[in-house]
Amino acid sequence: MARDDRRGHPHDDLHRGVDRLGRRPVRVLVVGGTEFISLHLVRALQREGHEVAVLNRGRRPERVPAGVRAIVADRTQHTALARALAGQGFDAVYDVAYAPTTGEDVAALLDALGPGLRHAVFVSTGRVYDHALPLPLGEETPRSLYWGEYAKHKIAGEDALLERHRRRGLPVTLVRPTHVYGPLNTRNNETFFFDRILRGRPVLVPGAGGWLRQFGHVEDLADAMTAMLGEPRAAGQAYNVTGEEVITQVGFAELVAEVVGRPVTLVPFDPRLLPRVPPGPVFGQNLVYDCHAAYATGKLRAELGLRPRYTLGAGLAQTWEWYRKEGLDRRPVDFTTEDALLALIRS
Repeated sequence: MARDDRRGHPHDDLHRGVDRLGRRPVRVLVVGGTEFISLHLVRALQREGHEVAVLNRGRRPERVPAGVRAIVADRTQHTALARALAGQGFDAVYDVAYAPTTGEDVAALLDALGPGLRHAVFVSTGRVYDHALPLPLGEETPRSLYWGEYAKHKIAGEDALLERHRRRGLPVTLVRPTHVYGPLNTRNNETFFFDRILRGRPVLVPGAGGWLRQFGHVEDLADAMTAMLGEPRAAGQAYNVTGEEVITQVGFAELVAEVVGRPVTLVPFDPRLLPRVPPGPVFGQNLVYDCHAAYATGKLRAELGLRPRYTLGAGLAQTWEWYRKEGLDRRPVDFTTEDALLALIRS
């Protein structure tokens, strides 16, 4: 994320927030810390000089960055979690990992961290909103269970944080990203299209491919969350944190093709055919759904002066470079589902 106010250092507000939290690097706990969003967040916090620890189940110790302390615990085991965090004295926590995580799990984490906690940032999702309502979906849009259990758990997590803010004065901030992309993405979305366009495969498009989508680069998300640390204007607030461009499904596929520098053949299909083919991705991992997803981002810009650093095209180009550097352009890809669907379409 970049700041609109160019009069000072882009992280002046962050440094003032650090002062409010004790005129020293903040002791921060990141729940997660070894996967996509949380790993980028750890790196962003380290760049700002904070003392960072991560809490997770210890399955990927090789991913813990140098200088970061790892605490191994299962957050869903509340008694063990309390033992692991007893006396740690963290100033702030970023609750990123979803396992799935219930509202009770979020409350147990806050209890385990104790009264010395000065700021809690919760990574929620744009899917807490009722997507049947008019666009764009802003922070004031009513929440609903439109997205089922996932929305239910995220709403419960938000409510657990807001209850602590109202009853105990704990500064909390809710972050609602949507379709996060970029290096290390655990969702096979942009890489799905890289795989197919690079190999000259057709891209299957659900229906007319006209549903709107909105993507946000993971580094912009990590930078925004880092800038919120200790920021009093963010206390008790929720923010949509994503890119400012909205694009159709088919437009996204075409933009990826431009980045890759290869032509793309688009083949429409009727989503009602999906039960007749083996399960598997057909248009990214989670981009097929039949509703628009477009979000207002003005609150983040107006209140905190934050805006995305990456355009969608620039972010995809940076991710394409990472994809090739990591050798993912040579990885094996299973096209079973798409081949079965193409056979149905052509029969």
